[in-house]
Amino acid sequence: MLALTKKTEYALIALTHLARHEGRSVSAREIADHYRVPLSLLMNILKTLTQRGLARSIRGARGGYILAVPACELTLDEIIRAVEGPVCLTQCVAETAGAPRGTCEVKPACPVRSPVHKVNEKVKDLLGRVSLADLMDDRVCAEVVSPAAAGA
Repeated sequence: MLALTKKTEYALIALTHLARHEGRSVSAREIADHYRVPLSLLMNILKTLTQRGLARSIRGARGGYILAVPACELTLDEIIRAVEGPVCLTQCVAETAGAPRGTCEVKPACPVRSPVHKVNEKVKDLLGRVSLADLMDDRVCAEVVSPAAAGA
């Protein structure tokens, strides 16, 4: 099964909240309380997003976080890479991408290695065309991932 991890889900929730409150900093506690996500995990995710340049941290009494990249320019691929690393459907793709996921034992005789790499590229391409703004607007997102737009 292909699914987003909780870390990625929480990153999307946090970034969406920041985008909806553009122009003011938002505390980690506000986000955690509003969506009932674990504060400590959310703080680690926000720290990672800040280190990767997707969010900015504002210090002080009215501090918190703001988006560092406009929601229409921030892609799902960038968000996933920031939180989880490169998108890798299989172990052999992870090896090629330099992700530490072990070594594939079937690689020399694998009949699907090349096709899986092609599918992985198509998934990355799709994720690179879906912006945070698209996730906030069902109409735009539906247009981006429609069969015609995806080349299917």
